[in-house]
Amino acid sequence: MSFLASLPKVPDPVKKIPPPGFLKREDNLFTRKSRDVISLFRNLPTAYLYQLLGSVLILIFYLGLLKTSFFVRFENVIYDSFFRLRPSLASHPSVVYIQIAEDSIQDIGRWPWPRHYHAVMTHILSEWQAKAIVFDMLFTEPSTEFDDGALEEAMATSQSPVYLPVLLENRKGEEVWVHSLPRFESHAKGVGHVNGVPDSDGVIRRIHPYLQSESEIFPHLALRLAYDYAGLKLPPEKKLPFPRDSEGNVMVNYPGKWVQTFNHISYRDLLKSFQLIREGKPPIISPEVIKGKICLIGLTATGLWDIKANPIEAVYPAIGVNGTVIQNSLQNQFISPANYALNAICLAVIGMVAIFCFHPFRNFVSFLAGSALALGWGLTAYFFFAWHGRWLYVFHPILLILTLFIFTAIYNYTIGKRERTHLFKLATRDGLTGLFVIRYFREILNKAVQDSHIQKQPLSLLILDIDDFKKINDTYGHLAGDKVLKEVSHIIHSCSRSKRPFTQTDYVARYGGEEFMVMLRGAAITESAFKIANRIRKKVEDTAIKWEHHSLRFTVSIGIASLGPEEALPDPMVSRADEALYRAKREGKNRVCLERLSLHPFPHPSVDQIPPAA
Repeated sequence: MSFLASLPKVPDPVKKIPPPGFLKREDNLFTRKSRDVISLFRNLPTAYLYQLLGSVLILIFYLGLLKTSFFVRFENVIYDSFFRLRPSLASHPSVVYIQIAEDSIQDIGRWPWPRHYHAVMTHILSEWQAKAIVFDMLFTEPSTEFDDGALEEAMATSQSPVYLPVLLENRKGEEVWVHSLPRFESHAKGVGHVNGVPDSDGVIRRIHPYLQSESEIFPHLALRLAYDYAGLKLPPEKKLPFPRDSEGNVMVNYPGKWVQTFNHISYRDLLKSFQLIREGKPPIISPEVIKGKICLIGLTATGLWDIKANPIEAVYPAIGVNGTVIQNSLQNQFISPANYALNAICLAVIGMVAIFCFHPFRNFVSFLAGSALALGWGLTAYFFFAWHGRWLYVFHPILLILTLFIFTAIYNYTIGKRERTHLFKLATRDGLTGLFVIRYFREILNKAVQDSHIQKQPLSLLILDIDDFKKINDTYGHLAGDKVLKEVSHIIHSCSRSKRPFTQTDYVARYGGEEFMVMLRGAAITESAFKIANRIRKKVEDTAIKWEHHSLRFTVSIGIASLGPEEALPDPMVSRADEALYRAKREGKNRVCLERLSLHPFPHPSVDQIPPAA
């Protein structure tokens, strides 16, 4: 009794319409509609929309990051580099430094000096009509009565106003104002704090205009001096006309390096000049240099504690900070930092321009566009800094440009790879079964034959055909036939060795309508190939699929051939496998037949076919 004779009869007319709801089932992977599903990334407008969305999210993240101090250290590095690149500013002629440097310490003696030296200096500056005398040092402890009395008397009788600093220090967890002795401070026209605001790297970039602790509040000493010099009343903190940062600090605009700015006078030379004038000799320093000037007296010798770091130099005397603040105050020359809103607007505009540049991503062209944008923004920020004293963030925008470039490159690479993978799959895979198409399979087979011929490795080929497949289509319809094809291809693939190393991987292809090919690497015809073919045949024979109210069973016939020792092309092997398949069909179907002609060093089995089970 034949296989088809056992199939249940279907009443006329033949029903080829699928059951209700069949096209909506999730496992319906063989319909034309599901085979035409296009990957999300194949839709280029959609892909660009997702790229734009990702870029905008990155921009929003950076706008939030702008509110934090996460990258401020890097911004400070660029800020400092702008100072070093910028030409030096002209120094205010009214500021004179009387510096206690190494030459003065060498001649006068070890620091600290007896206070009568400062008394003499006060007398000299008063006699030479200095506009103001500023001691950038504290006299906190009593000395000898001679020294303290001399300094007190000099300050009390000075025709030039004397200014003294105060310092806010942290002592045992408490903030304490440190003053000079009352006998000195009572004769000072003004006092002010000299606390800097060192950043995390120790660089002094800004100062507190006012500093308060408990009930005491003091302006910065340099601000007090500047307003007194200009004959103006120092306004309260909220009414100061200077630009400030988000914490209310004033950013110091250093004019240049220490040795290249302001007028520097040696403490020692000034004392000698006074003595030379008394002796009727020409002085080293003329009194005209001092007349009408703000004279700041302070330490500049290296190795002493009063040395700071600023954006231009790692070693900068603290007295230089005070002189610079005086100049900035008199000329309204402080650095104006951009607030969050302005930095955010700049960041958003740069981000949108970068997104526009990277949207049609073209590798090198996009890289050049991003580099030009980053360089252009850096030059723009430098221009505003050097010529207008405006500080705009640079690192955040450049990092945003780099991030957007990397994101766009990775994104385009990913969707490009997916697109290529998808197109490769469309070109090499059968839309119904998911197996390789015969055109691509031939390329693989040709390469495998060459490798096997060179390496003398066995290679076998199976050709399978579903028995009486046309009658299944005619009886139950093409959708049922498609389901049978899917099931058979699944069985063949599950029985092949697809998870082995590449050189031992089996390849399965759809040869024609209901025919399939299996290439078995490293499989001899009498060993692995025969076992695999019989396993496929048996598994297909034992499989049944549900269709409407029927259980469909089907079988396959298989022909096997193997590459001959002298063969370098696959065509003879394919022809022998095809001949073996047709022999299996003629001899009853549902069986495995080997090629008849032995081209191999091993003998064929005595029986070259497996009959169907009883």
